Amino acid sequence: MPFQFNIGDHVSPLAGFVEFNASQYSQLKWCRSKLFKMVRENQSCDAYFCSLPNSRTLTHLINDGSIWVNFGPAIETPFYGKAYFAASEIGIADRAFRMGRWTVLATIIHELAHINGAPGRGGDTRAEEAVYHCALGISDEYYGLVDDPRTPYNPEYGD
Repeated sequence: MPFQFNIGDHVSPLAGFVEFNASQYSQLKWCRSKLFKMVRENQSCDAYFCSLPNSRTLTHLINDGSIWVNFGPAIETPFYGKAYFAASEIGIADRAFRMGRWTVLATIIHELAHINGAPGRGGDTRAEEAVYHCALGISDEYYGLVDDPRTPYNPEYGD
């Protein structure tokens, strides 16, 4: 069973993580479909995820039914989401939904990298680098030459 979206069939153990509403669900279904297509067509996604501390591929993570993705309306700017490894819970902020489905997708990838052991403190950028390695950024961004506002990858985002 693949990772799951909280559509009212899950009570997160984390305060502030709740079910998605109907308008968000269409973006989430698109993201799930896109993730499965990404791992089939882009080997760099799995290769990069294997380099993270827990060494799980993105394919393995998106096929892990114990991972829950919830709505996190209380997640504050500048964050788009939060992940709690011990509980296998991810929260997606309203801010990501306002930015659009590509940002929601990038946020899910970023947070799955945290679930896979990418540190979340001290300016470490490995979770955001997962977004680049899944083809949601351009090489000029990755190498620090520009920040292209047309991509959801943010080369300066270390959390």
